[in-house]
Amino acid sequence: MGALRAEKIRFQLIGMSAAVLQGVPVVTHDVDLWIDLPARQYMRAVNIAVRESATMVRNTVIELSDGMLVNFIYAVTGLGSFATELKKAQKMKFHGCEIPVMPLESIRRSKAALMRDKDPAHIHAIDQTLRLRNKTK
Repeated sequence: MGALRAEKIRFQLIGMSAAVLQGVPVVTHDVDLWIDLPARQYMRAVNIAVRESATMVRNTVIELSDGMLVNFIYAVTGLGSFATELKKAQKMKFHGCEIPVMPLESIRRSKAALMRDKDPAHIHAIDQTLRLRNKTK
């Protein structure tokens, strides 16, 4: 994350890692970072990660030296532009860095737009967390 910042590449944490950070009780196996670059420049982010000792696993997926998988995302279905969504992001601590994190409502909208096999369960967990959060306010 520091290397992306050093290269002045904006990013935000999205997906279920962002949801977990906000209290959704699920487990996820990778970290999704929405990168503010066109998809055709995916190698730029990958090359930065490889310079930092990561290993390229697939086109947009790298494995960090600690085994963490990071998926670089360049477009998110069901949401506005990167800049629009970044304005909604909240700063949170993640692995020792303060980074922008997509809010649960936006994660839910994206998952509802995609509706992969795993998304209904994720949406349910997000909805439960949002309901609990609203009850305690």
